[in-house]
Amino acid sequence: MAVSGATALVGALVTDGWAALKSRAAALMRRGGGQEGDEALLRELEELRARLPRSSAAAAVTASTAETERRLRDRLLRLLADEPSVAGELRALIGQTQETVINHGTMVVTEQAHVSSSVVHHNYFAAPAAVPVPVLPRIVAPPVRHYENNERLLQRMDETWAACRAARVQALMYVVGVPGIGRTALTHRWLDRRRDELTGPQLHASLARDVWGNPAAPMAVLERWFRELEVPAQDVPADPDSRTAYFRTLTANGPVVVLLDDVVLASQVIPLLPGSPDSVVLMTSNIILPGVIGGLDAELLRMEPLEHPHGRRLLTKVGRLGDDTAEYAAYATELGQIADACQGHPLALRVAGAQLAVGHPGRIQELARELTDRATRLRALDMDDELSVTVVFAPAYRGLAPEAAHLYRCLGLHPTADFDMDVVRAVAPGDEAGAGGAADVDAEAEAEAEAGALRALRALVLANLVEQTGPGTYRMPHALIHDHALACARSDMAEEDREAALDRLLQSYVDIAERADTALSSRYRHDPTGAYAAHAAARAAARASAPVEDMEDRAAVLAGLERRRDALRYAVRLACDTGRYEMAWRLAQALWTFYLRCGYHTDWIETYTWACDAAQECGDLTALARMRYGLGFAHLDRWSAAEGDPRAARERFEQALDLVRPRNGPAAEGQRRTAEGRTAEGQRRTESSVLEGLGLMENRLGNAEQALENLTAALRALDGIDHPRGRALLAFHRGPVLTSLARHDEAAAELLSARAQFAALPEPDRYNEARALARYAEARQAAGQPAEALRAFDEASRLMSEHGPAYQQAVILLLRGDLLYGEGDGSSDGTSDGDRVRAAADWSAAADLFRQARSPRTEEAEGRLTGTGRA
Repeated sequence: MAVSGATALVGALVTDGWAALKSRAAALMRRGGGQEGDEALLRELEELRARLPRSSAAAAVTASTAETERRLRDRLLRLLADEPSVAGELRALIGQTQETVINHGTMVVTEQAHVSSSVVHHNYFAAPAAVPVPVLPRIVAPPVRHYENNERLLQRMDETWAACRAARVQALMYVVGVPGIGRTALTHRWLDRRRDELTGPQLHASLARDVWGNPAAPMAVLERWFRELEVPAQDVPADPDSRTAYFRTLTANGPVVVLLDDVVLASQVIPLLPGSPDSVVLMTSNIILPGVIGGLDAELLRMEPLEHPHGRRLLTKVGRLGDDTAEYAAYATELGQIADACQGHPLALRVAGAQLAVGHPGRIQELARELTDRATRLRALDMDDELSVTVVFAPAYRGLAPEAAHLYRCLGLHPTADFDMDVVRAVAPGDEAGAGGAADVDAEAEAEAEAGALRALRALVLANLVEQTGPGTYRMPHALIHDHALACARSDMAEEDREAALDRLLQSYVDIAERADTALSSRYRHDPTGAYAAHAAARAAARASAPVEDMEDRAAVLAGLERRRDALRYAVRLACDTGRYEMAWRLAQALWTFYLRCGYHTDWIETYTWACDAAQECGDLTALARMRYGLGFAHLDRWSAAEGDPRAARERFEQALDLVRPRNGPAAEGQRRTAEGRTAEGQRRTESSVLEGLGLMENRLGNAEQALENLTAALRALDGIDHPRGRALLAFHRGPVLTSLARHDEAAAELLSARAQFAALPEPDRYNEARALARYAEARQAAGQPAEALRAFDEASRLMSEHGPAYQQAVILLLRGDLLYGEGDGSSDGTSDGDRVRAAADWSAAADLFRQARSPRTEEAEGRLTGTGRA
């Protein structure tokens, strides 16, 4: 905190808000007896401020700056040691400094000036101004062989970019046109032409409305982008404004490119704007949004239909007609009619040309008749002013073999345009009636079903209705294709066939999610079907025959869920909307660990809100209690006061507790305790979970006594139930609460017990063993036993290095370095040179690991090294 405070105050010197900060800084440093020299230190700050340039970009930090910062840090260290109670006042000053920097300009932090928004998060302070933006995958589109016209728009994009670079402002370009007109293709083409100049990271998101009409949430997009940037979930601020500011800090350097497709609202764009003035923001939409043009001052680029010569040329190129002019000369009139009927719409022209390329010359006359005859035009084009879905997709659909057409219709039922081979296997059993795919088919029938699914998929790929995006992953290349497939499913499938396909589709996602959740965690789930027990047995058998490293295994499982993230979320909504309520809450329950590990709170809260409704419709009170508890825990883990999380978490926990806790005194309690069956045990486990959540919440609110009472009640709820992991976690949570109550010996006993219980699980949980040991070390440190604390840190570091992520390894090394240096117990007296060398080694290793994890806490570790003179 002292390092952060000194850095923040010196950095704020170049802002216009320094006058407001100066008096608070002076008042703070006069605490503890007003040591002599404080006034001189403040005068030095004023003199330094006078010498520093007040401009923005590259102000050099002189040796006097570093010396002043060092002296200020040492004074703050002495102050914290003498009067620990001033920690809150210092934290508030840091917070005010943060606001000053955000509102007034540039913070000088190391050897150059950076645009910064310091963050106080999860009980530590970080100044992520100098965090390098990692190199991202480029926005790469498949090369388009035939691209017509739009040169004027491309030239305008070049001119806009050049003008914005000269003015040192972001280039915001807003491409507007009807769906399928080629807006995204235009942006991809411009990016490809400028690929040698736009060398920075490139981020892409679709902001389109989902199938229920809801626009994409900017916070959900940011969560995914942070994941792509490899920012640890623990470092992502919870509050929306802080999250937006943090994203702009991460993108403050270099030519960042952001491509936002299908913008619906101007308010979606604002939180997603990067921080660098060299950035390029490309937006596409099929509607004109005044807020984007007037509010954001974006350059409007209208995409109009192709003029007749260009439309005719595109049609003949795609149709491979240009080399055979003589052969097709007799059909010139018909080709003109087709081009006219497509009205310059690129997607319609391409689909029409593709039909001609694979057909015979007679197809030209046939298609021209369909498009020029008013009796068939609506069926062929079905255009409403500008856009035709039917003319583009219906001919390709009509040409599919029965099994490919069936797959196409089933993919229309899928909640997203992206899917993988598991979905194809689930919904393409080989005939309309849904035969095949049953559990009792023999190996030969299963192989035939797989071959049929692959044939159908290949037919869709050849028809340009599906494209492959990676190994085993596919997508319908345009939302209109997906919409058309759904319309075909509704019109061309019998109701019983459609319902059977939906059952198979959603059940496949339930199986995928529950199998993944089994691999990620052994936590308790409400499992009325016994699915988790079956998955656990199958997993144990598989691992016995082919052992896998835990870290690699779980990373692969998370990657699979990440790939299906949107499909899984929308599958929960689809299950709710179609009355498959048990599938909905089971699927949401299975996504808990994934959302927790990746920090996807927006998706977590939305999904569990749907799941609560689904569980209530089911009439399964245990499921309803679990879903309300899960929703409460999502709010607890995010913990944003601006979003109302403390209140929402308490409400959801109390609602869940009302469903599982007996209301009629000891007699009802005793009756429930002796009841047999899975429901009674599930209610008690849920009661324990909810009380645990309430305990964690109270501890976060600073109510340690109430927190301990709730955690103790949670343990009592497990009396007579075999739940070793639950007991271990409760001991793990009780330890820090007891430490905050200064009951140090009890805290140490709880944490050692937690470590032993994690080690004794059927699959030992080494990661949580390491965490329990680290907390034990902190408890011993708080009790004034540094030697015991050091031994515990040593063992925790060893375990975490073998079984945990880089971020957690770095945290333990940082804490151990503090203890070795003498800061951990509040005094550096008596610390040997050898201990200080070891402390510097720990801080250096922590900095490397934080850097590996893309965490701004790298600065925190490096700041300690700077303070020892061992950087």
